[in-house]
Amino acid sequence: MTFAFAPPTELWLEVSPAVQNQSWQQSQSFVTSGGRWNTYLNQICISTFLPWLQAEYAPEATVDVTAFPSCWEVVNGTVITIDTKRLLLIPDKTLETKEFSVPQEWIDIPNWVADYYLAVQVNPEGEWMRIWGYTTHEQLKTAGSYEPESRTYSLDASEMIQDLNVLWVVRQLYPNEQTQTEIAPLPAISDTQAENLLQRLASPAVFNPRLELPFERWGALLERSDWRQRLYQQLRGETARESSATPASVNLSQWFQNVFEEGWQALEALFGQEPNLAFNFRQASASSEQQVRRVKPINLNTQAGSETVLLMLTLAAQIDGRVEIRVQLYPIDRNSYLPAHVILALLSASGEVVQSVQAREQDDSIQLKRFKCAPGKQFSIQVAIDDFSFTESFVS
Repeated sequence: MTFAFAPPTELWLEVSPAVQNQSWQQSQSFVTSGGRWNTYLNQICISTFLPWLQAEYAPEATVDVTAFPSCWEVVNGTVITIDTKRLLLIPDKTLETKEFSVPQEWIDIPNWVADYYLAVQVNPEGEWMRIWGYTTHEQLKTAGSYEPESRTYSLDASEMIQDLNVLWVVRQLYPNEQTQTEIAPLPAISDTQAENLLQRLASPAVFNPRLELPFERWGALLERSDWRQRLYQQLRGETARESSATPASVNLSQWFQNVFEEGWQALEALFGQEPNLAFNFRQASASSEQQVRRVKPINLNTQAGSETVLLMLTLAAQIDGRVEIRVQLYPIDRNSYLPAHVILALLSASGEVVQSVQAREQDDSIQLKRFKCAPGKQFSIQVAIDDFSFTESFVS
């Protein structure tokens, strides 16, 4: 195939039917339509541009093909590494090339930053690809316009370098060219907070995960490869995101009408054959006629083996309409102790740790400070130890 209409400074490459078919097949395992398009376009780039680049300019050029599937479900782009430099390809199927738009993740996540950013147009039928310009991270960050609604940096086409040959010449003449500008590190988030954020993103009500969280938290999740992989597996585990099996929040207001979610039991039901144990738990938690109390057994998979503990919630209605909540954790055997270092935590709706307590050696119970919630307030309770974590969401 020839491109008689192509400007001589632009790179046009034919995409073989085999590459088209293979890229399409690889894209079909992704859940969202956006993820399928990202995969299709980026696979075409890898299979077409990388061999050309290795043959013409950089035999050492490589792509980490294992890293990108966990990105493509939510973010478009492929990085090619040449020695110490990173080339980022952003493919698009649109015929509009007035500006070059790059997802914020590739600009503001420190370990995602590239040196050169290549604008790629892929024919909608996948028959050819065209690199119509390139720029640097420094140019995009300092001269690009930021769009908060889409979280993209955009650069006008007139500010792009159209001739890709310039890039190879610059690399030879100025190997230490300044291509990146300094960016602020993302604030650290704990494993506990990340776990809660991942559960939030699993909700079927979330249709665009990359815009659901403040960018600092979203970027911190993607910066860690293990959290990014968890998110990818979580999205792929859903069926088109409409039929997720994510459990609904426990509605505490219904507890006062004796309506309880599955798994939350009365002490008497749990210790039906051992009434003395139920009495001991009631005594330990300071029972009152105005209170509603339920317990839930949790099977901890610790490094030392499996062990069951009891998560107990005690509710007390307040005159002002709020509800006072007391959260406690017990070993299921009242003659035993909690596993040392098990953590009981209260998390906000955004995943931040509001308060937490950790069991010491020979603690037979731990509890959070009592707190009050207005109607409709959302929060989560988490029990964590070693690599195990259990989180339950509530609405008061």
